[in-house]
Amino acid sequence: MAPTAFKDIGKLCSDLLSKDYKTGSNSVEVKSKVPNGITFTPKADKTGDKFSGSLAAKSAVPGGADLEVTLKTSGVMSASLEAANMMKGLSLTLDCETPAPGKPGLLSSGKGTLDYKTDALTAKGSYDYYRGDAHAAASSAFKALTFGACADYSVSKSSLSKYAAACQYVAPDFTVCAKLNEALGKPDGMVYAGSYYHKVSPKMQVGTEVSKAAKKDAVSLAFGCQYKLDKDLTVKGKVDADGMLSASYKHKLSNISTLTLATVIDTVHLAESSKHKFGLALNLTP
Repeated sequence: MAPTAFKDIGKLCSDLLSKDYKTGSNSVEVKSKVPNGITFTPKADKTGDKFSGSLAAKSAVPGGADLEVTLKTSGVMSASLEAANMMKGLSLTLDCETPAPGKPGLLSSGKGTLDYKTDALTAKGSYDYYRGDAHAAASSAFKALTFGACADYSVSKSSLSKYAAACQYVAPDFTVCAKLNEALGKPDGMVYAGSYYHKVSPKMQVGTEVSKAAKKDAVSLAFGCQYKLDKDLTVKGKVDADGMLSASYKHKLSNISTLTLATVIDTVHLAESSKHKFGLALNLTP
C-alpha cells in the first residue's frame, strides 16, 4: 500500500474540523448519469444577494482517461483530463481554464500534474505554464510513521514561494500529526501546527488542532466532535479560541438526497446578529 500523500497527512482531523461547516451561502447540487456514461453535475450557490452556478460534464474517453468540462455562470470554462495508470503507479492530469470575460488571452491557466505511487513512496509534481508556478511533494512511510515535504517555486520570480514538512503517527483508533510551513514574504513567517484525532467509537470521533505563527504571540486552537445518531444522521460541533461556535446537521434524506445545515455563532458578540452565519446545502444524486 502506498504511503499517505503529503496533502492528506492530518486529513482525518482536518476534515472533522472543517467539512460540513460551510456558512454564508445556500447551495444545491445535482448529479445524474445518462445511459452513455456521461455524468452531469449542475450546481447553484446563493451568497447574500449574489447568485452563481456551474455545469460540469464528466465522461470516459478512449485510452482509459476521464475528461471533465465545467462552465461557470461567470463565463469561465475549465477542463480536466486525467489518465490514470499510464504505467504502474503513474498518473497524468492536465488542467486548463479560460480567463474571465473581458480579460485577454486564450487561457489563464494550463497545468500538468504527475502522480507516482509505490509501496515506499508517494510523489507529486505539477507545473502551470501560464502562471509559472511549480509544485513538488513527496511522502514516505515506516511502519506507523509517515513523513512528507512539499515546496512551491515561482519560475517567473525565480524564487521559492512556499515550503512545508509534516509527520504523522497512525494507530488503529487515533492519529497524531505535526506540521510546519512557511509562505515566504508573508507576515506570519513560519507556522507550526499539531493535531490529534481519536475515533472513540464507531459512532463518535473527536479531534483538536493547535497552531502558532512564529511572528505572532497568539495561539490558534480548535476542538471538534462528530456523533453519528444513526446510519442516516450525523451531527458535528466545533469551538475555537476566538469564541466561534460551529455546528452542522447532515441528514441522508433518501438514497439520492443529502441535506446539510450549518451555523457559526460568535459567542463573544451574541447580541449582534450580523456576526452569526448560517448555511444550507442540498445534494441530489439520482
